[in-house]
Amino acid sequence: MKLVFCKNCGTVFSCSRKVKYCECGLSSGKYIDNLHAEIHGEFAIPLGFSNYSFLQAIKKHEFDGENSVLFTAFIIEKNCKTFSRI
Repeated sequence: MKLVFCKNCGTVFSCSRKVKYCECGLSSGKYIDNLHAEIHGEFAIPLGFSNYSFLQAIKKHEFDGENSVLFTAFIIEKNCKTFSRI
């Protein structure tokens, strides 16, 4: 899952096939195919989840929803082949 964080307004949003914008409008992002995404704006920071870790956390939460469940999230490197800055 690819997400975008805007350093200007603090919005976090997921990428989709349509361009999405943060609350202040200075950052945007979209998927260009099933794997690759683009982000726009000097304040846009690409984020990712480990899909496996996230799905395991969902399963654990469904089983025992009384406790918080951690999963792996990360800032995507600047030279990532699947996330381009335009």
